[in-house]
Amino acid sequence: MTIEPTPMTATQAKLELMLLNGETDQMDWPDIVTLLHSRGARLELITRMQELWEKTKIIAGEVVKVGRILVARIWAFIKDNPNLVLGIAIGAALGALVNLIPFIGPLLAPIAMAIGATMGGLAAHRIDKIEGGETVTASMFEDIITLAKRFFQFLAGIYLALRDEYFAEGI
Repeated sequence: MTIEPTPMTATQAKLELMLLNGETDQMDWPDIVTLLHSRGARLELITRMQELWEKTKIIAGEVVKVGRILVARIWAFIKDNPNLVLGIAIGAALGALVNLIPFIGPLLAPIAMAIGATMGGLAAHRIDKIEGGETVTASMFEDIITLAKRFFQFLAGIYLALRDEYFAEGI
């Protein structure tokens, strides 16, 4: 049984957001590229993450490096779930092998890659859960839900706490 965290207040969320924003000043894109590459991330993923890295948003009169914060949280998620990237990479590689099948390979490859990466990621997520001392059930849907919860829980808390205040101002 997991205990749900108590919701953040707007003041706590502002503090967390500003702390995260400040932490991103210490981050350097070449270091992130090196870390991602060392974990086996594909060039396409790194390119997409660079586009995200550069996104900013003005919130309450301050420039918030939203992209950097998201990349930092993605990196933290990867570090907390070390087998996940490997599982996705193996699944994607199997999908890429399907592309080598004459005639029908190029037609099946996108489907095989999506299925392979998803299944590889879920299998690796199960390994991460077991290594973390959590119990694992037979339900793939439960794994999808817990994986998504882990990834979005912290950022969602901040955004939900700030939602009423900032969206009321038209930001």
